[in-house]
Amino acid sequence: MDCVNVRERFGQRYRVEYEESYYAERPEYRSAEEVWLQIIPCQRGHIYPHGGKMLAAATNGPGPIVKKLLAVPGAQMWQDGDDGANILFPVEQFEDVAKLMRARRRRRLSPEQRAKAAERLAKYAFPPARQNSSEGQAGVVAARTV
Repeated sequence: MDCVNVRERFGQRYRVEYEESYYAERPEYRSAEEVWLQIIPCQRGHIYPHGGKMLAAATNGPGPIVKKLLAVPGAQMWQDGDDGANILFPVEQFEDVAKLMRARRRRRLSPEQRAKAAERLAKYAFPPARQNSSEGQAGVVAARTV
């Protein structure tokens, strides 16, 4: 069964990470299961693909957030526990759920902010590598080790 590729669909606006088991997978299986192990971290839990055109929201705890999520059109309880709930919802309702779950957004800098940061951090940048044709590679290596 296919699932929603969270990184392709929402990665421009929201942070996308991998579930902790991704790093325990063997590399030959990891690439095949990559889309299934993507999550969007949220303040109140995380959002993950469930299969087909469905996503799921896993809450950090019980309480009013579960009732608010169940009020989203098409949402249904998948698992309920003492430590939180998993709520299924259609991918079309992602923005509503992301707002309720307080999904972590990607950091974006305006061109002015980017220019200010580059200016502020310029003194920490590595100097450009220079190679004088008369010295050759050995001279560059010796100059850098001094």
